[in-house]
Amino acid sequence: MFFSNMVKRFTKWSHKGYGVFESFKTVVTIGVLPFSYCLLAMPMATFAQPDSVAITKNVDIEEVVVNASKKASTYSELTRVVRVVNRDELGQLKATALGELLEQVAAIDIRQRGTNGVQADINFRGGSFDQVMVLLNGINITDPQTGHHNLNIPINIDAVDRIEILQGPGAREYGAGAFAGAINIITKPDGSGRGELSFFAGEYGLTKVSASQNIGSKNLRSFIATSYDRSDGYIENTDFKNLNVYLHTSYSFNKSELNFFAGYQDKGFGANSFYTPKYPNQYEATRAILGSLGFDRTWNNFTVKAAGYYRKHTDRFELFRTNPASWYTGHNYHATDVYGGKLSVGRFYQWGKTEAGFELRREEILSNKFGSPLTDSVMVWGEKVYYKKGDSRNHFLAYATQGFFFEQFSFSLGGQYNHSNKFGDIWTWGADLSYNLFKNIRPFASVNRSFRLPTFTDLYYQGPTNIGNPNLKAEYATTYESGLKLNQNILRVEIALFYRQGTDIIDWVKPANETVWTTVNYTKLNSWGSNINLSVNTKNLNIFTDKITLSYAYTESEKDKSELDSYYVLDYLRHCVTLNTRHAFKNLYLNLTLRYQDRNGEYLKFIDSNTSIPTSYPDVFLMDVRAGYVFKKVNIYFDVNNIFGNQYVDIANVIQPGRWIGLGVSYRFDL
Repeated sequence: MFFSNMVKRFTKWSHKGYGVFESFKTVVTIGVLPFSYCLLAMPMATFAQPDSVAITKNVDIEEVVVNASKKASTYSELTRVVRVVNRDELGQLKATALGELLEQVAAIDIRQRGTNGVQADINFRGGSFDQVMVLLNGINITDPQTGHHNLNIPINIDAVDRIEILQGPGAREYGAGAFAGAINIITKPDGSGRGELSFFAGEYGLTKVSASQNIGSKNLRSFIATSYDRSDGYIENTDFKNLNVYLHTSYSFNKSELNFFAGYQDKGFGANSFYTPKYPNQYEATRAILGSLGFDRTWNNFTVKAAGYYRKHTDRFELFRTNPASWYTGHNYHATDVYGGKLSVGRFYQWGKTEAGFELRREEILSNKFGSPLTDSVMVWGEKVYYKKGDSRNHFLAYATQGFFFEQFSFSLGGQYNHSNKFGDIWTWGADLSYNLFKNIRPFASVNRSFRLPTFTDLYYQGPTNIGNPNLKAEYATTYESGLKLNQNILRVEIALFYRQGTDIIDWVKPANETVWTTVNYTKLNSWGSNINLSVNTKNLNIFTDKITLSYAYTESEKDKSELDSYYVLDYLRHCVTLNTRHAFKNLYLNLTLRYQDRNGEYLKFIDSNTSIPTSYPDVFLMDVRAGYVFKKVNIYFDVNNIFGNQYVDIANVIQPGRWIGLGVSYRFDL
């Protein structure tokens, strides 16, 4: 360990911020330290160490030295736009599904088809829904078939401990797919015995029932959660049903920890005009099964982390839910299997950290529409239909990164090598720098290279109005970013400017006088803009307001001039403002969320089978309200979504609901 002329000792410390040690101006020795760290700055894994922001694990370390001149943050949090939403904040926001919650906590483009988690696409900084990686407890669960399925995750909000949002490229940390950003959803068993029962009912037959329970002891902890949601739909063919079951268990022993989590989701929904307005009576049913087993080991200044994972997703899409046309030959069936393993090691020093690791990942698809013909057909489970096509691809990635901490400076650089049997060798790299200008002000700058591989939909989709392209190659971008961070007890501000140079960007295009879209690699797409996040903690100011948060995002994109119409790359949010306020008076509380969005681009508004009118996306102003009363362990709340009843579309011809009112109650208990 490290020594200093002046050392302060603590025998036990738990769940406290490191910031207090800034005032000591010396080295602090801490004995027996249970703590949590985040994965956002780690390339495949995170390691328990004082300069890291969160891994979801509790580890007892007999002796750790914290250098008081450094904050408890990794280079990602110091030099990138990172938003962490904790459990308390999740419970206070007016949201009943993950997509709705993400809209409220940051100026993120969530393009929803319906509400309540039916289907939503995540877009960062003018990127597409296929350019954002989604992780669950650090495991990449991004769907290789299409980004439309990325939020088919078998947990509800009650099961989430926190969410970490990285706006900007993350390929150097996570590999293919983290092109424009990454979201890490974290669950955490604590063995406390705490449980919760919730019931919610609203208009249009909306019903939500959920239950969760923590069980176990200090060493063996488990968390189990289940939920069921349903609705008759706000307009014809927008009904849905959704069942989630989730388990997370962890076991700690000898400075090591085993983590196992698994989940199952079964969802079906009316997909009114989701993929084409000509046939609004569409329906989709999806299932997701996933699981992971991981091992962490920490000793002295070394860490080792290993994990294996598996995810299966099935999809049945019906162009005609009832009364099919005479020419209709049957539904689309797809099944994807993703499995892999990863290993990473770390070494920590007083002046920095070194990390290295690798990951093996395989992605497979079976389909009656996608891929190459199979030698032997495979029966669809529970159906008298066969998968007759399929494809697979293997990925190997290896990375190394080095971080330095010198007085006021934080600097890191690293690279990652990716090999795919279908797309060859790809290198990504990046560097980040920040400087502690004053006590609470830190300017930062970064440059990072990112890439994304085509999805199976990009490659193989065949339909009446869409044709994939099996000759697609990877898309790339280099992103330059700079900004300023201010962090005080009451006020926290982040300002970031970015410029992204994209090449070979994948998009669906068509000539203006044609009706069929196909995928191509665009030569060039440049995007630039800014992010501003402001948070004011007013809890101790006696103004009946606990917290005010404001997020603003501005984006502009410019592509090479072309005679082709673009379907996705220019339909981004130019301006997006999100304001959230929380008010409390004794046992009463009121949470307000206001959102303004100005979407670039236009869509073909469907009139009839022979007529479509080019229509610009309208500006939208939305306001959501949650008012409640807390009495001991009971929380009764009243929700109003889109209180002004504004009509709008996030995606062409898919009408969003107007005002939607509901009443909920939750009960927390301790076994």
